Amino acid sequence: MAKKNQTPQTETRKQSRMRERDQEQQRVLFIVLGIVAALIVVILAVGYWRTVIAVQDETVATVNGVSLPVRAYQARVRFDVQTIVAQINSIQNAFQQFNAEDPAMATIVQYYQNQLAQYTQALQQAPSKALENLIDDELVRQEAAKRGITVSDADIDREIQLSINENLGYERPTATPTDGPSPTPTLTATHTATPSISPTATATLTATLMPTPTEGPTLTPEPTQTPLGPDAYATEVAKLKDNLSKINISFEDYRKIIAVDLLRQRLNDALAREVKTTAEQIHVEHILVKTFEEAQAVEERLKAGEDFGKLAAELSIDPSAKTNQGDLGWAARGQFVQRLPLRLAFTSSRSWKKTRITRWTPPRWNRNARAR
Repeated sequence: MAKKNQTPQTETRKQSRMRERDQEQQRVLFIVLGIVAALIVVILAVGYWRTVIAVQDETVATVNGVSLPVRAYQARVRFDVQTIVAQINSIQNAFQQFNAEDPAMATIVQYYQNQLAQYTQALQQAPSKALENLIDDELVRQEAAKRGITVSDADIDREIQLSINENLGYERPTATPTDGPSPTPTLTATHTATPSISPTATATLTATLMPTPTEGPTLTPEPTQTPLGPDAYATEVAKLKDNLSKINISFEDYRKIIAVDLLRQRLNDALAREVKTTAEQIHVEHILVKTFEEAQAVEERLKAGEDFGKLAAELSIDPSAKTNQGDLGWAARGQFVQRLPLRLAFTSSRSWKKTRITRWTPPRWNRNARAR
């Protein structure tokens, strides 16, 4: 039998309205879902910016009006921690080369154990210490700027090169101190009597045979280490940058750390030149008594010519006066309150309970002081 041709059903008006309504609902749903998804993305982005990016620009400390951001603090913590960890690893590697059970190595073992304990403690204190270092660095920069002390890019490059060579075992060249100008002596004309010339006997030299020294073996000098060449240095710099990137520190931040270290060295040198190497010294002696009347009596006996040391040993209530006779030794001017000779200095502001008589001798200069 032949199949009958099926005529497609025509969509009714009701079905058409339902289809259009479903499509409209789906379109509205997609729009709502898109808006919700966009809001979620915005919220996540704002949260990430607030907790990760914006917080790094917040101020962790302010030094004389200069704000130190969290970003700089975090970088300093990472750098300090990495430096301490490198020291700990170096000590552990050296420690493993010794036999800890050998009694002869007890001193060395104890030394390395103490070093490990110190660096471990430093690692725990790294966050707080990093903030102190950050503040100190800013103080150094500000004071150096006031004094016109600067560091050039060439100085930083040279210091990095020296550090790399030093880490590889090459000796860091030491700066040769430059001697200042020697004082020129002044010639003073002095009348001197002309000495009379008297003939003197001339000694006769007698030749004496001396053994000829035998030359020993010639020592061959050890070859001098040659610093890294340009290619090898570039390789080491690349390694340094790679190591810094692992702790999320840029090479530019590392250069800033080197720069402030150089500023600190130059600032220390400048401050050392300002420290006085001489100080006025005064010889101090005292007699300590209980009452003002006793002090006046002591002063009268001194005026009568009695010895100061004997009076101190006899009358002073300071126990040390029995042995040092009231001699306090040499001290810098201004160290003691009393500054005038044979004046009464009272150590109690409420009564005349204790009275000190101090004798000052002419000052001297301490030329052995050393500037730090």
